[in-house]
Formats: sequence, C-alpha cells, structure tokens
Amino acid sequence: MKVKTQKALALVLVFLLVSAVCLLFSCRKQGMFIDEIYTYGLSNSSYAPFLSDIKDGDMVGKIFTREELLDYVSVMGDEGFDFASVYYNQVNDVHPPLYYWLFNIASTLARGSFSKWTGLVLDWIIYMLCLVMLYKLVLELGGSWQNGCAAAVLYGLSQIGLSTMLMIRMYVLLTLLTLVLAWFIARLMHAFRRSSCVFIGLTLLAGLLTQYYFVFYAFFLCAAYVIWALVKKEYKALAWFVPCALIGALALLAVFPASLRHLFSGQLVSGENALDNLRNFAQYPARLQVFWGAARHGLKAAILTAMAAAVLLIVRARGFIAACREGRFALDWLVFLVPAFVAFLLVSVISPVDEARYIYNLIPLFVLAASFLLYLLEGRVDRLPRADAVKALVLACVAALALWEARSDPPAYLYPEYAEYDALLAEHSEDPCVFFSDNYFEAITEDLLQLLAFDEFYVTDDKSLDGMLRYVGDADEAVVYIDISTFWSSGYDAQEILTRIAEETDYDRAEFLFETGLSTTYLISK
Repeated sequence: MKVKTQKALALVLVFLLVSAVCLLFSCRKQGMFIDEIYTYGLSNSSYAPFLSDIKDGDMVGKIFTREELLDYVSVMGDEGFDFASVYYNQVNDVHPPLYYWLFNIASTLARGSFSKWTGLVLDWIIYMLCLVMLYKLVLELGGSWQNGCAAAVLYGLSQIGLSTMLMIRMYVLLTLLTLVLAWFIARLMHAFRRSSCVFIGLTLLAGLLTQYYFVFYAFFLCAAYVIWALVKKEYKALAWFVPCALIGALALLAVFPASLRHLFSGQLVSGENALDNLRNFAQYPARLQVFWGAARHGLKAAILTAMAAAVLLIVRARGFIAACREGRFALDWLVFLVPAFVAFLLVSVISPVDEARYIYNLIPLFVLAASFLLYLLEGRVDRLPRADAVKALVLACVAALALWEARSDPPAYLYPEYAEYDALLAEHSEDPCVFFSDNYFEAITEDLLQLLAFDEFYVTDDKSLDGMLRYVGDADEAVVYIDISTFWSSGYDAQEILTRIAEETDYDRAEFLFETGLSTTYLISK
C-alpha cells in the first residue's frame, strides 16, 4: 500500500473514530451550563443581551412567555445574519464577538428552532479543524504522519478535548485559532514567507476577537519566536513578523473598542479582576492544584503515552544524547511547548474562576509535548528494518489507549440529571409557574431550558406574596422557583419563603423537585 494511501486511510479512520465518539456524547448531552445559554441569547436576541432587557431592565411583576424565551435564544422571522445586533450584545457583555457571529450564522441556517444541535454541529466542525491543525503542526515540526495521527486521536478522544467540543461556548474556536497561530509560526520558522506574517497578524486579531485569554499563549509564543529568530539571525523575517503581529493585536482596538472598557470594567471577568488574582499570592497553590489536576485528569492517554516514550528514551539515553550532539533532533518544538506551560501557570492564577475552560486552548499543546517525545524516539525507530510497521503498531496502541480514556471517563457538560428535571416538569407543565428573584436574570437564564416547559411564568420578589396569589389564582398547586445564589443573584432563603407562603396563603405543602446551581424548585399545593 502506498504511503499516500496509508496516510489518507489513517486520517480518515481517526476523524471517523473521533466523530463517532463526539456524536455519542452529543446525544447524551441533556442540559446546558448557564454560559451555553448565554451563547444562544447573546448571538440571537435582537439588541437584548440579557433576559432582563426583554422587560426593559425590570422583570419583577412581569410575565415571561415561552415565545419570548424562544425569541431570546433562537433566530426568528427576518432576524437572521444580524451581525450588528450581535456586536451590540457583546459590547454590553464581557466577551468579544467573533464566535457569536459564527453562532448567529449557524442559528440563521437553523432559523425558527432552538436545539442543542445548532451549537454542537458548529462546535464539531471547529473541533475537526482543531485536529487537522494539530496534525499539520506535528508534521511541520518534523514528526511523521503516524505521529500526527497519534496527536489528533490523543487530543480528539481526551476527556478535556471532548469537553471543549461539548461546551457550546467560544473555547473550541479559541483552541483552533491557538493552533492556527502555532502552525503559521512553525511555517515561518522553516521558510520565510511574507504571507505567513500577514496571516499571523490576522490570526492574532481573530483570536483576540474570540476570547481575551488568547493573548497569553500568543504573547509568549511570539516572544519565543522572536528569541529564536534572533538566535538564528532571521532578521528579514523579524522585520515582517514584528509589525504584522503588532498591527494584528492592536487592530482589536479599532474593530472592537469596547475591549478596553471590558478590560477596566471591574467585573468578575475583567483585567482588574485578573490583576487582583495575580496579587493574591496565597491562592496560588490551590489554584495551580485545581488546574493541573484538571489537565492531568483530562489527558490520561496522552500522559501515559508520554511516560512510555520517556521510559524508552531513558533506556536508550546514550544513543539519544549522541543524536542530540550530532544535531539530528530539531528542538524547534520547544518554541511552542515552553510558552504553553508558562501561559498555563499564568492563566491558572489569574482566571476569574478556577474552572478548566480557561486552559482548554492550551490542551493540544500539552498533547504536542507527548508528540515531541514520540518524535525523539522516531530517530531510533527509523533505523529499524520494519520501521513503518513499528510506527503503525504504536499508532494502533495510542488509538486504543485514547478510546479507553473516552470510554472510562466521560466529558463534562453532559448534565444527565436534567433528563429527570425535564420529566418532573412535564408532569406539571399545566400548573402556574412563579420565579422568586430580586430582578436578577442569572438564575432565570440558567433555568431557561426547564422554564420552556411552561406556556409562561411570573417573576416576583419576596417582599409581597400578593402578586404571586393574583397570578396563580385558584390553582390547587403551582411550581415555584427560588433564586438562592448569594454570589450571582438574589440569595433568597428558600425555606424562609416557603414558610411565609405556608403561613400567609392556602399553599401549606411544599414538595422539593430539584436544585441547580443558582435556584431550587418546589411544587406547592393546598
């Protein structure tokens, strides 16, 4: 079988395997994280970034209908391709607009519907492009096509990689643009092209228009390239690279000037918050432990592969050291690996919350570290009489290891418990629904998928039960949501409200239904 055919067949098998696993977990996804719902709303709501904007900023005493909720999260009528609305919404949010523009396009193509598949299909396409770019990066750095396929399958089937794809948020696009930037710089290292410098500038702009945290790996990678180019005396390349990179980065201010306001807003997701976290040295150990634990937990197969390769390198240390002295191993890989670990340390301590999504775009670079160790072994394997057969066997073992990880450790953002919540609400969808909130939209947004079970619901605060009683009328029972978050929203005491309802109305019984992060839900009855 010709090498081209082998390569094509192996790539097809990798993409089919990863796609099948993505489809399996996509079918299992039963709910959404609050930020995923924001993705739909910020992308598709016409000049109304948050649910409170539908009611002119005041939700208390107002009724939300199912049609209003659907209009918030989906493209209806002639609203499609409304990029100006997306831009407006993101100016009033805390993130730049590129992913939301793409999401609005996807939603327009699925006009009139609200489904998890709109986001998952878009994310799957971007995720497949991530695998392509990781494969191409390994080859650009001198690795074999078998090594490239191993990297693609290790990342594609990793727990943390699949979580990136299943979270309907900008992080999968952030990951793709991180890999695109790395690939263009790798090309520039091996052959000067003016077009590579131009595309690097455009990629920097696109990355910053996707998520501000793109800046950390991009900065350290560009700095590493400048050092490499100075050592190699690639002055002509530097003369093009530096201005293109600076123009690409600074163009953010012209394309999306609200980024400056976001940076100094003082909100949880802002530059000021990042600086506060950076100055809080006491939190460093705990944060590093959380993020390193997430990376270690989400990359089991890649870590085992790297460990096996490291052991073999130690066994063959004498030959490896001799090869390094002879210059037979290119160490250009370190230009891409060292910045990834530096960015990881920085992001771990400054991120607004200690959640793994802020390092999602760095994960393929950690897989690249395993590919680097395999690359170091390839110099020894290539001397064997059946080198291609050995590489094929290693690739098969790596794929089996990656499959084991995907089978034994499901990704995040599946929310299987939401199937039970939906079933409970289906039994009471004809009952009146009341949401206790002190004019905060966060908890209502998180519960939007379940609130769609009702034709409408009424928002009230805990100051008076009169509005609730007028709304429920003479109904024998009603579903009551209570906003309980002390950090994000109202912070009501659910038992206190239920006690007041029992004492001051005929609804003297309360049955607990379920609780999410920001609210708790009960069925009250007479």
